[in-house]
Amino acid sequence: MDIGKSDMIFKPNWRSLLLSTTTAMAFGLASPGAHADIPDENYQAVLAHLLGSVMPPKLDEFHASTETLTQEFEDFCSDPDAGGLEDTQTAFHAAMDIWQEIQPWRMGPLVANGRDQHIEYWPDKHGTAARQFRKLMFDKPAAYTDPEKLAGASAALQGFPALEEVLFAEDHGDQMIAADEDGVFLCQYGTAIATNLGALSAELQDEWPEFASAMENAGPDSMDYPTAKFAATDLYRALHEGLLIISTQKLARPLGENAEDSRASRAESPLSKRSLRNIEHNLIGLFAIYDGKWGGIGEEGKGLAALIDNSLLDRSFRLNWQTVGDSVAELPPSVAEVLEQPDGYETLTDLKGQIEFLTTLVENDVGGNTQLGGGFNALDGD
Repeated sequence: MDIGKSDMIFKPNWRSLLLSTTTAMAFGLASPGAHADIPDENYQAVLAHLLGSVMPPKLDEFHASTETLTQEFEDFCSDPDAGGLEDTQTAFHAAMDIWQEIQPWRMGPLVANGRDQHIEYWPDKHGTAARQFRKLMFDKPAAYTDPEKLAGASAALQGFPALEEVLFAEDHGDQMIAADEDGVFLCQYGTAIATNLGALSAELQDEWPEFASAMENAGPDSMDYPTAKFAATDLYRALHEGLLIISTQKLARPLGENAEDSRASRAESPLSKRSLRNIEHNLIGLFAIYDGKWGGIGEEGKGLAALIDNSLLDRSFRLNWQTVGDSVAELPPSVAEVLEQPDGYETLTDLKGQIEFLTTLVENDVGGNTQLGGGFNALDGD
């Protein structure tokens, strides 16, 4: 995000920013009670911008990245060598980067029919994918080299985690380069996974406009969204739950109960060593919901921020978010690398606290001032 130079004279830590925000709230600067109801057309403008203008180009980018990934796999498998493997791994990371930005939006076509789980089956609390993968390599069924048949298989054997196993697990790269029996199957299976990801990303492109239109045209005539405010609640919920998932799953799972219980293998994307890189990209996609600008797409201030009539609160929220984003960007890309450091556990625990602080700001400041926060959390079973 871009912040003026005057705001960057010093870089406060997240605890000092917490004090500044709570002080502002104590003086009533962030009190939602002082505001009249927000007109429904204000919510409609935010919906139109985020769902109609901002997300579609990102879905196009995601589809293009999966198409590139498929092509790289095909090229590598036709003439396997170390350079081709590296190119395919690079294409995997590029596609995973944009997926991790889109992933937290968790609405409409992204979650319809479990599509998000077919794209990325995680968390895998019971080790389902590992068991199924071992059986797959033992049997080597031809059906799993056919993208259309693979699409009907277990979600644990589709998507990015399965592709990560093919590309990054020990010995698999050597086997594919050697083109032995296992390597040939891995190449064919990996290509099928990438092709299926291309099909899933194309479905997102195709289905999103109708969903976006229904949200943008919320009102008395809509069967699903009686008001634009009701529809906009999905955006707030995505922002809120996206942060909760980072703290309660992406960080809490590898951290465990204490340092002795920590396991990097429980993190997201452990084989490709990008668990914290995922979080960095999650935060980019989540901030777009608030801000309205996503890289070169969209316009600053046209997201949920447009509903907040409080410049001090908005500035404080942006500074807090930037502090957390900077903290993640300064870390190595994987939980494993951080845990290997003498103070690694404390570093990740502190990051978890920063994410939890952001969640509190979203609940109290964003939720209250946009009048969208209602305490509902789909992650707690309510």
